[in-house]
Amino acid sequence: MNLLDRYIVVSILKGVALVVVVLLGIFTFVEFVGQLDDVGTANYELMDALIYVVLRIPRLTFLMLPAAALLGALLSLGNLAVHRELVVMRVSGVSRFRLLGAVAIAGLILSAIMALLGDSFAPSLDAYGRQLRSQALFDQGSLTNARAVWLKEGDNIFSFRREPNSLAFGSLYLFELDGPYELAQVARADSAEIDAGSRWLLANYAESTFVEEGVSANTERATIRDYGLTPELLGLSEIRHDLLSSGNLKRYIEYLRDNGLDANRYLTAYWARMADIASAFLMTILALPFVFGGLRAAGAGARLIVGLMIGLGYYASTRVLANGVEVFELDPFVVAWVPSGLLLIVTAVALARVR
Repeated sequence: MNLLDRYIVVSILKGVALVVVVLLGIFTFVEFVGQLDDVGTANYELMDALIYVVLRIPRLTFLMLPAAALLGALLSLGNLAVHRELVVMRVSGVSRFRLLGAVAIAGLILSAIMALLGDSFAPSLDAYGRQLRSQALFDQGSLTNARAVWLKEGDNIFSFRREPNSLAFGSLYLFELDGPYELAQVARADSAEIDAGSRWLLANYAESTFVEEGVSANTERATIRDYGLTPELLGLSEIRHDLLSSGNLKRYIEYLRDNGLDANRYLTAYWARMADIASAFLMTILALPFVFGGLRAAGAGARLIVGLMIGLGYYASTRVLANGVEVFELDPFVVAWVPSGLLLIVTAVALARVR
């Protein structure tokens, strides 16, 4: 990357960083004000609210980065156009493909940042912040007695309650099926724990097996059982799909598919995340034809309005289509990539018109 390319890339990244800082300032302030109503409840103090908002910053950055990429690129390239720097570049023999390459480098960097945020930092920190907030707002008894978690593994259906210890559970119920509509066994344990070998250590275990002669009952003070559910999978089941990293989200989808469960919601979330990462690249490139077109001599306000309209349109379309997966049973892959596909077409047509 030569000096000219570096100059364009740095200009775009500075513009995007400025937009992100401004948007984060607005959204974090609104988020913080929204938390003030809960300050004073149980152990939730002002510092807890501030920590919660700070931990949400990576997640907010991930959500706003595609729109910020377009806004920042429009402002940066528009500033170069207003000062005739782009004109000088073209007169000096710099082709539109050369400019496109420099802008594409900036877009790839922004997509890489989004991938890094979406794969780990944003979901994990947001989940940790929500956990801290819940622990401060509710006592441990309220958290422990939360609704049961249901999971399916082969012919077994589990219902259990989580204990504060990440490897320990409260009462556990097991329903073993014999075929799709026949119940073969019902079991219960007062507590369960998973050892290093992913074996289940069940205390005060009792089971009732349905046989031809009637019901066979069995009780044990302690027993060891092997189930396919691992601590990692149980941890994934406790949080929302938007709080899972990309790798964990993919593993949970595989688990749902292996057990014949509906994975469309999580498939949509996974592909939508991949599409959002790609959209940061496309949004950055889209700014170039707009700057060479009617917005070359326009002010920063006009460029800002155009960027906001496109960014809001993209965000709204992704959310509307995501809801359509469950309502109309649409294909998750197609639904997630339709907005990005339309954005790609608009970008390609706009670039083709640049002279």
